[in-house]
Amino acid sequence: MNKYKIVTSSIIAEMRERGYSDRSVNNHAKIYETMSRYLESIEAAYSPDLGKAMLEEGCNECFGIKGDFVRAAALAKLNDVWLNGTLKNAVVSPRKPYSSIRLCAAFEIFVSGFLEYCKDILGFSESQIGNAARRCRLFLKCMQSWDRQSLTEITYDDIRNYHNELFHLKHISRVIEESTLHQFLKYLYEKGEAGIGKYLYMYVLEKGGNAEIDTLPEAERKRIEEIRQDSLAFPADEFIAAGSDLIQIHLEEGYSPAYMKAFERTVLYLYLFLDLNGLGFHAEIADIWVGSTAARSMLHGSSLEMARRFLNVFCDFSADGGVNLCKVYRKGISGLRELPEWCRVPLERFALHRSRQKLDDSTVKNDIYSILRFCRYLLERGLSSYGEIDGQMIMDFNLADTHVSPEGKNSCNARIRRFLRYLYRDGIITKDNLHLALGSAASPVETIVRTLGPDEVDTIRGYMKKASSPLEIRDCAIMLLGTDMGMRGADIVSLSLADIDWKNQCIRFRQSKTGADTWLAMPTGVGNAIYRYLKEARPRDTKSDSVFVSTRTPHGGITRSVCYGTLRRVLPERDVPGSGFHVTRKSFSTNRLRNGISPAGIADALGHSGTDNLRPYLSLDVRNMSKCPLSLAYLEIPVKGGRM
Repeated sequence: MNKYKIVTSSIIAEMRERGYSDRSVNNHAKIYETMSRYLESIEAAYSPDLGKAMLEEGCNECFGIKGDFVRAAALAKLNDVWLNGTLKNAVVSPRKPYSSIRLCAAFEIFVSGFLEYCKDILGFSESQIGNAARRCRLFLKCMQSWDRQSLTEITYDDIRNYHNELFHLKHISRVIEESTLHQFLKYLYEKGEAGIGKYLYMYVLEKGGNAEIDTLPEAERKRIEEIRQDSLAFPADEFIAAGSDLIQIHLEEGYSPAYMKAFERTVLYLYLFLDLNGLGFHAEIADIWVGSTAARSMLHGSSLEMARRFLNVFCDFSADGGVNLCKVYRKGISGLRELPEWCRVPLERFALHRSRQKLDDSTVKNDIYSILRFCRYLLERGLSSYGEIDGQMIMDFNLADTHVSPEGKNSCNARIRRFLRYLYRDGIITKDNLHLALGSAASPVETIVRTLGPDEVDTIRGYMKKASSPLEIRDCAIMLLGTDMGMRGADIVSLSLADIDWKNQCIRFRQSKTGADTWLAMPTGVGNAIYRYLKEARPRDTKSDSVFVSTRTPHGGITRSVCYGTLRRVLPERDVPGSGFHVTRKSFSTNRLRNGISPAGIADALGHSGTDNLRPYLSLDVRNMSKCPLSLAYLEIPVKGGRM
């Protein structure tokens, strides 16, 4: 038995030196002691074959501890030393040169404080506390071996290098190790002993994310370097403080703490990116970051979209200190960054040229959208420069590029022709007539819209009778403004409280499409629906003077998309491609034509300046249209046979 005791004692000592947890060491010691007693009881000497037989038998009397994994691990180490004289082949953690270092008193104080925190606040068990102590002490011993004399000297590079030190562990083991260290570094931050970025970085590494500028595409890295000095005017520490102020403003406006978690993560992870890479806050850097893999690795789905919104609000907030939580921010041009430099740079210069002509943003964006279609086609054809474009290629693009309407195709072609002329003036292409290869006209078409039928009208009435929630009550008022007054969705959502003249039962407003001032009589049913909404469903704490406001905090104005959502909720079974809320206006006009109202009267009700715009509605009046058919003789169609 002397060899058995010597071998098992050396294994236990080796495990302690290698930094195994107390629980793991104690389990191995108990197994070896129980096996020793068992071997004495059967008067047998240990051998690897006997150990294998004992393991296969699985008798608790042999080991004293349940669990096939820990038993197999103990026997693997025992057999390794028994046969080789040392731990050679068994699965063990490699020796760490710093594990034998004595932890300095200053570091030990913080480990002890963290363990008390784990016990009293986090409710760790004794075994969990033991594991946490081993992990924290081993981390700080490593820092000591790298000549770190205080916690404030620990750098991002130190944390990254220690993360790489743990690569020998299985993934789950590494995550457990780093999860404890993430909590430890967060504890140190709360005690003022470590920067907030350190625990964030450990957490990002733990989750397999990244925050290094080197992970960005080359073009974006170059752009950041160009504006690096400008960004330092707004240091990362000031950004995180201002971001916290903006979050507090949201909370004071009624946003829920749970909703604000996504905004808080945005501030923290962007701060980490800035601080880690020696940057300050800059709108362009924020835009690059939110579209990067660094952001996507930590923010997902709706959280990423919320991050975009928060950063837009923050840019306004940091510029003038004002906050407009109801402002709508449009998304950037999707796909522009993915273009190669030869393709993207001239397009961006063209957009800047157009902006300098005092054109509004929507016009410039439409230019970019159309040219993007053209650029993607060029890339599909394998081009590597604009100079390779020829007339046949442009004609092929024109045939392949489909649009919903001829008007849309005309507009798109006009924008691309303008871009081609710009490329020629800029010397990028040498042929001055390439733009002529694009068609400049297309035959107009008239779409027949399926107006609301009798069954759908009954469905609308049924919805209104049952409406009880604030959203349903708002739906009723919006729907009636469309069906009973023929108002456009854009005009409905922009109505203000002052536009309604309750005394004279009318609505006065300026049409968003034509800019014409319009006065419309308000039917009793519409007035009642609006009154009910204002009294029962409109949020009391809104600061907006719009009639219809969002049901969500901060209860600001709504957009036209809300009207489309209303139609979908009221008529969920309606499935007509291309038919939106505007069908209520068309139904309003068509019904009045069918009821004998004069075109002039309908034009007046719609706010039209004349009757020419009523032509599409006449085609929907089947009953009256059937009274004026063309004769077969006029069409030169001979009649053969038939019955009078």
